[in-house]
Amino acid sequence: MANVIPYAFRGELLSGTHNFASGGNTFKLALYTANPYDTSSTVYVTTSEVSSAGGTNYTAAGNTLSGNAVAYGTAVASCDFSDTSWTSATITAAFGTIYNSSASNKVAVVLDFSGDKTCTNGTFTISFPSPSTPADAIISMA
Repeated sequence: MANVIPYAFRGELLSGTHNFASGGNTFKLALYTANPYDTSSTVYVTTSEVSSAGGTNYTAAGNTLSGNAVAYGTAVASCDFSDTSWTSATITAAFGTIYNSSASNKVAVVLDFSGDKTCTNGTFTISFPSPSTPADAIISMA
């Protein structure tokens, strides 16, 4: 499976639900052991979310993302975030979801990590691609 942008996201962009610009909406990234989403999904869910119990150092609902940035060129518009990390963490995750916590937890994109990624008592980091090429950004539209 590849990353998935839910069908509803496109309409939500056109209706002004999501503001990715700096100072706009608040976006979060939640981690999952299995994918609870499909293209008809619309909101953040807790099904299969990484456990926040006992020493994992994962907080339910995930990390708040920072460094929101919007870029556009002749044929592509994109957004980017700063990398995000969980420190002193014990986490296994196969999927992530970026969702808009300012807009009823609407899902923007489901990320497929292409298998389990594991960290044991270390730093679990999600590194976003460089937006210098907008088509490589975490969310881009042509």
